[in-house]
Parts: sequence; C-alpha cells; structure tokens
Amino acid sequence: MNDVTRRVEELVVRQVKAGAADQPVDLDTPLTDRGVDSLSVAGLIVDIERTFGVRFPSALITHDTFVSVRTLASAVNGLTDGRSGEAAGTQDGTEAGTEGGAQGGIQGGGAA
Repeated sequence: MNDVTRRVEELVVRQVKAGAADQPVDLDTPLTDRGVDSLSVAGLIVDIERTFGVRFPSALITHDTFVSVRTLASAVNGLTDGRSGEAAGTQDGTEAGTEGGAQGGIQGGGAA
C-alpha cells in the first residue's frame, strides 16, 4: 500500500469512526459498506484537501470516485501527481480551502 493509499484509508476510518477499524476490510470494500454516506463524503473531501494540499474538483465528486479506498486513492494520486502528500497547504503556503471543492452533491450514480 503506497503512502497516499494509506493516508486515504486513515481518513476514511476517521470519518466512519464507529467500529470501522474493527471490521475486516480491504481496499476494495465499498465505502457504503463501511458506513460512508453523503455527509462523510463531504468530510472526506475537506480532509483530503487539507491533508494533501489539493483542490478536489467537482468533476471528481462522482459515485465512481467514492466506490472504495482504492478508487478514492487513485483520484487523490491523480491530484497529487505522486507527491508525498505531506504538505498541509498549497504551494504558496496557504492552507488549502474547500471553496468550490466540497460544494455540491455527488454527481452520477447517487449517494456514495
């Protein structure tokens, strides 16, 4: 598991605190089976933007992106271009905001 995938997994577990860490899961377990709902998705987007210093574009806020940790980590890898994800802010040193990124609902196949 690469660093981005590990960190996305940690963010998912933090969002769905109630028993998620005790359940046997893998990277392909559907996020909905782990208790992720639309509110959790909004929280994940904010967490991802802050953790990786990226903007989560509305085009990626789709059901397909939020199927599993693997699909979400793949999207984050695309946003970070393989950066380590250690930065908590943008390149100019400001904290990554959520303006535009976490607004709106899940596009496509319904709630994640």
